[in-house]
Amino acid sequence: MSSKPQPIAAQPVEVVEADVFDRMIETRELIAQRAYEVYESRDGDHGFDQDDWLKAEGELIPKIEIDYQVGDDEVDLIAKVPGFNARDLEVVVGHRRAVLCGIHPSSNVSRDGHHKNKKVMRVIELPFEVDPISVKATLLNGTLQVLLPRLL
Repeated sequence: MSSKPQPIAAQPVEVVEADVFDRMIETRELIAQRAYEVYESRDGDHGFDQDDWLKAEGELIPKIEIDYQVGDDEVDLIAKVPGFNARDLEVVVGHRRAVLCGIHPSSNVSRDGHHKNKKVMRVIELPFEVDPISVKATLLNGTLQVLLPRLL
């Protein structure tokens, strides 16, 4: 007697209406701090500030690829986020922007003794105002889907 595997249900992902600019400023400050650490690790050699910034940004918030479709009534975002659970992810909506972000706790420890959490973040400019209360975000098999209905 064999049993059929049960289908996996999509898990809801938290959607937050917030001031996206605050989140972006916090992230920018973290990147600036890490870029300065990179600069110092190079013995303060000048002329590579942009390289330091890009290295820090890549370490702290690797970009995730987003597929999206814009309809008359909604924007549909789809992102591959393998290794993340729904509780690790958050969608922040405000100011005609959506921010997809996630932090997955890791048991991996770096050489300096810090845990290397897996992080992702992506800011998406939206073509119109959306209704933050009606936004739905779900995670299924490593794919995050966010439906952002137009504000009427």
